[in-house]
Amino acid sequence: MINIGFAMRRWLLLCAIFVVCAALVTVEIFLRRVDHEHETAGSSNTRHQPISAMALEHVRTTLEETGAGPVEEMVPSMGGALAILDDGVVAMDPATGEQRWSYHLPGTEIAVGVTPLDTTAPDENPTQLVVLTYDTPSLLGSRGHTITLDALTGQEKHSAWHNTQDPPTDRVQLLTQNTWIVPRGNRTLEAFSLESGDSVWDYQAPQDCQIDMPTNNDTTSGVGTLQTQVITAWHCPQKEHAQVVSLDSTAGNKQWADTDVAANREELPRVWTMDATALADTGQPHAAQRITSGELEHYYDLLDENGQFTRALWDDVRELRRHIQHPAGAPPDTTDPPDIVVGHSDEIDYSLRLHIIDELLNQEVLDPEDVPDYLWQDTTDGKRHLIENRDGQIIPREPIEQAVAENDDQDN
Repeated sequence: MINIGFAMRRWLLLCAIFVVCAALVTVEIFLRRVDHEHETAGSSNTRHQPISAMALEHVRTTLEETGAGPVEEMVPSMGGALAILDDGVVAMDPATGEQRWSYHLPGTEIAVGVTPLDTTAPDENPTQLVVLTYDTPSLLGSRGHTITLDALTGQEKHSAWHNTQDPPTDRVQLLTQNTWIVPRGNRTLEAFSLESGDSVWDYQAPQDCQIDMPTNNDTTSGVGTLQTQVITAWHCPQKEHAQVVSLDSTAGNKQWADTDVAANREELPRVWTMDATALADTGQPHAAQRITSGELEHYYDLLDENGQFTRALWDDVRELRRHIQHPAGAPPDTTDPPDIVVGHSDEIDYSLRLHIIDELLNQEVLDPEDVPDYLWQDTTDGKRHLIENRDGQIIPREPIEQAVAENDDQDN
């Protein structure tokens, strides 16, 4: 009887433990549960990429007039004009104004980011993702949840639970197609997997060297991302040594390094990467626009995705140097910051040409009649404007050559 009683008590204790554990699991599931509304566009290979900031603003106006917003931000993407709301994201067709897909988390504060795109060339198979992340309460403290969506269709690609070491806004500041990157101090970068939420690698600049890290108030920094690369530049003031390094976004392995970075500067080197979906008038414009606007001033390196320095356009069209600052020009003094621009060779060959054409039009060096018709778009105000994104179109060099040559002849 004693053995039977002991077994009964043991059985009851195990049952109680099971009930408590089940209750805890139920509570944890309840705490993590966040209602969401998700509409996808189905399978689609059709790009709906906005080609101007005006198209983005038209979508913003339409959404706010129909009571869908306030819209916090408009972001261009392959999947359309993305309207970032306080509780989600809506992808709109910029041509028709119709919704393509949406993802809402009512009552939940979220942060949203879009992974960069290296090129929109038709012969490539580009991948672009929309990343939503937020925090939820938990029995052991808050938990982070990051959801990755296909930019074309809105279909869910990944859903990862993870710790909340960093706020949601930090998780979408530096994205690649498979990781998010978080700065640590002034010389370390840590990468987290979009698929699992786990920390997958970290990179440290050499001892006594520094990286100009981005902040919420200033995203200009010594770190940039491409689809599968993290580009960072560091400076060792005491040794007058600087370097730009490309890291594989999946494992953090060094892919290439460039040591031709101005090291005798008072400021840390800055990195700009060419995102093929960026537009000139958005908060993070295409890096080519920074070149043509003169923002990079007298010194910058222009590197392709393999770390190869290029200024082929300026070498082939020598007169262009009089209108657009060419890469690696001589700096006037040590206060001129060293800038590094990195982009896919398609973007350097073609999108850079598009921005140069735009700047030559602004300088009245280029006649609008000499610009091919397919580079113009008609707007609702009855005027024609140059497109801001090439959307896979190959941009000819001839209008640039003709414009600067004719201007040079007039000056002589």
